[in-house]
Amino acid sequence: MSRKFAPGFALMLLMVFGWTADAAPALTTIQDTVYLADGSLFNGTAYVQWKSFIAADSSTIGSAEIAVPIRNGQILVKLVPTTNAMNGAFYAVRYQSDGKNQFNEIWVVRPSTSPLKLKDIKLPDTGLGGLSGGLAGPIEISDVEGLQEILNVKVSKGPGYAPSRSAVVDALGQLTAASGAGSDCVRVDGTSGPCGSTIVFVDQEVPGGVIDGSNRTFTLGGAPAPASSLHIYRNGILQRVAVDFTLSGATITFLPGALPQTGDILLASYRK
Repeated sequence: MSRKFAPGFALMLLMVFGWTADAAPALTTIQDTVYLADGSLFNGTAYVQWKSFIAADSSTIGSAEIAVPIRNGQILVKLVPTTNAMNGAFYAVRYQSDGKNQFNEIWVVRPSTSPLKLKDIKLPDTGLGGLSGGLAGPIEISDVEGLQEILNVKVSKGPGYAPSRSAVVDALGQLTAASGAGSDCVRVDGTSGPCGSTIVFVDQEVPGGVIDGSNRTFTLGGAPAPASSLHIYRNGILQRVAVDFTLSGATITFLPGALPQTGDILLASYRK
């Protein structure tokens, strides 16, 4: 069998057992009329979203979003002020009608005992999604979707960074200036040193020397570097190193059995 208690009985229990409810933070009323550009009244919904912040009375305001209906242009909503929030806060508002997003606004709400108009709380559009210098306090990195991920992979300036110098990425993933003289070359591993000479490709050079069937020694215009880059062709046939010839610096010495004969054509290709 159920029992009914007098209206004051529950209050008496709260007093006896010491149960109390924390006072809710003060709210500011926003009340206004929203028109379309043609003068007609707006009908739709305003979705008001905010990130977690600490109100002026130290109340914790959790992240959330509410849908505020707008009928015949009339909008009415009560919100916690943000201009005096301890960690900076704002409301991101998007207006929807006929299932489509019509426009967005940023609201910063000040404490007020009388209703405020939209013009009192709306930040001007600066081309940055409505955010402007009027925002109370800094915007938290977590308030901007994807910003933390971008910052995690962004290369930052290290203590050794210097303008107008070649930059390398140090072991900590920071930019630092390459060390060395101004005329040095920076290598792909970040080290620097004197620049090496330019690689020259020599194609189809005729080695110096008499081709008579007995002369074994021929001279190139420069020493191949590396030595393995040398390709000697005798009458179009590639000669084999250590089988047909040897190389010492810029000197080619043909081995017995491979001596160029009168009328042969020798061509050499190499790098130096």
